[in-house]
Amino acid sequence: MRSATTRSFGIGLVGLAVLAVTILFGMTASSGVPGAPKTLVRAAFHNVGAPLKVGDDVRENSSRIGRVADLHYDGQQAVVTLELDGAVPVYADARAAVWDQSALAKKLVELDRGHAAAGPLGDRVIPPDRNVDSADLDQVLDVLDGPTRDALTGTVRQVGDGAAGHSQDLHDFLEHAPAELTGLGTTAGALTAPEAGLPALLLRADQLAGSFQGHQQQLAELVKQAGDTAGALAVDNGKPLQDTVGKLPATLTDAKAALDSLSRPLADLHGTLAAVRPGAQALGQATPDLRGVLREAPAPLGAVPGVAQKAGPALADLTGVLADARPLAPALSRGLADLASPVNTLAQYSTQVVEFFRRIESMVSTEVSPGVHGARVGVAVEGLSAATGGLLPDPLQGQDAYPAPGQADREHTESPVNILPGGNN
Repeated sequence: MRSATTRSFGIGLVGLAVLAVTILFGMTASSGVPGAPKTLVRAAFHNVGAPLKVGDDVRENSSRIGRVADLHYDGQQAVVTLELDGAVPVYADARAAVWDQSALAKKLVELDRGHAAAGPLGDRVIPPDRNVDSADLDQVLDVLDGPTRDALTGTVRQVGDGAAGHSQDLHDFLEHAPAELTGLGTTAGALTAPEAGLPALLLRADQLAGSFQGHQQQLAELVKQAGDTAGALAVDNGKPLQDTVGKLPATLTDAKAALDSLSRPLADLHGTLAAVRPGAQALGQATPDLRGVLREAPAPLGAVPGVAQKAGPALADLTGVLADARPLAPALSRGLADLASPVNTLAQYSTQVVEFFRRIESMVSTEVSPGVHGARVGVAVEGLSAATGGLLPDPLQGQDAYPAPGQADREHTESPVNILPGGNN
């Protein structure tokens, strides 16, 4: 009996001990295992939000690494003490941010412990300018003014009214959503492929959007004009536009035929313009001279009527003379034709002919003595050269009787004795 009582008492003590340990662990579960090492870090914030409380999670990359051990305000900033599980290093470039844990405004602190190259943080407080404050939903909604909130409320209400009674449609959408999302995943994969060049496309889009900077007023006017144009096209429920579009195929066919028929005339026009181009360029170059002629021509042209009036009788007499001389024209034409050969021959000696008459003038004007004029005349006689047909030169002849054009002044006797007059040159 006594042993049974002792055993029951021992079992009760063990049960109380287990209960006490359970209660102890329950009360300290949020702060980790009792006696385990802890690391304390202090971070300052400008605003942590009312929902952040002692015991809230401290996370790193969304994994829990500790809890909020203390929260107090120092002037205009809140200093939060973070109790990290274990002895973990925290560096001088550490950062902290107050995030929302759920839609019920429960908060957590996301900690970035920094990099070893920055050195240990020690007892320093992470400054508030490096941390990210809490952004509550009511603060987000504060940026919306009254009309915007009313419009947002109306939108939510209308979406709810529109969705009412469409549970089957929503069910069908959710039923087919996996297949659609698979296609969307394929599309996203194609867009992210290197061959798609999506970053370059986004860069070009950003540059295009940047080019609109400063031109908002022009764009607004363009959109307004486009709206006015669309409104004009929609008059009478768009019937005029519909009729126009209906007639457009036949009109385009006729226009194509007309354009085809213009091909040959346009080709001819191109050739004509190419041929006229040199003349047009010459006309352009001659325009200054033509302008000068037209500017200076009025005075001479003003005298033309008087000259023409005085020349009238002479021209009338000249007409009769030309009529009487008309029979002589054939004979004169033949004479000029016959004269062409000797004139062409003499033309080669034109310089010598002029020199001949100059020397004749010099000869008759030279006085040997007062009142007496003298001249020496040489006679060229063909000798051996005539007998040989010009193959052998005549050694007794000092000059060529028939010199080539321009050779007469350069003639000289090859024989040291010149028995014929003419002299040696």
